Amino acid sequence: MKNIDNGMPPSGGGWKPASGPVITGRLAPPPVTGPAGPASGLGGGPGPTPATVRPPSAPRERRPALIALGLLLVLCGVLASVYLQQRAGDRVGVVEITKRVPQGQPVADTAITEVMVAVDSSISYVTWAQRGLLSQYTAETDLLPGTILVGQMLTTSVPLPQGSEVVGVSLKEGQYPSGIQDGDTVSAYFVSNKNDQNTGQQYLANGFTTGPVVAGVKVYSVGTPSTTSSNLDISLVLAQQDASAVVQAASGGNLVLVFDKHTE
Repeated sequence: MKNIDNGMPPSGGGWKPASGPVITGRLAPPPVTGPAGPASGLGGGPGPTPATVRPPSAPRERRPALIALGLLLVLCGVLASVYLQQRAGDRVGVVEITKRVPQGQPVADTAITEVMVAVDSSISYVTWAQRGLLSQYTAETDLLPGTILVGQMLTTSVPLPQGSEVVGVSLKEGQYPSGIQDGDTVSAYFVSNKNDQNTGQQYLANGFTTGPVVAGVKVYSVGTPSTTSSNLDISLVLAQQDASAVVQAASGGNLVLVFDKHTE
């Protein structure tokens, strides 16, 4: 009969393993493993030095406000560039006066330059492309340097003779003939002893005047009668040497106009 002990110690004696060294003393605890391998070598000898463990670093602080500000500045720059390009497309070259152009004189090429302005459909600018048409017009009023030329400043009236200019006077009723209008021809008199009830022709008939200050004067334009004043603005084409005497007589209330030729 077989003796099957199943590894159990026989009676009367201690159990011994079939082979292998006898371990005496206290059992060593199992080696502790870490990130760098076993804490000790085989047989209890010193093992490799564990790697230094770095403390966890604080997460880098994000600044969403600064990022948003940077994006906003970039967007503003793009929008500004687009706006300036659009505005540049809304500008047009127009005529600017660089030298004085007397009333009644044509606008010469030497008296103008080109400037850029914003397009405005409510203003009748004379564009730089239209400057070739200026020879067909004359100045409706004195044009001073720095003036941006618009259509209302020009007229189709015949240019004035060389050495002439347009002089404006303001006269009361009786100092000018009734029905005076553009294109008439008049003589200007200095009246020293006048009666405001008389007309120019009556002054002449009564002998209250000397010879005319100037005769054969062309009426350049006649203003619209004012509802608040009895004076009428009349522009005369005068030789430059006669302008001062006419203006002086008008300012003192002593100027009277009479017809030489009335345009019907």
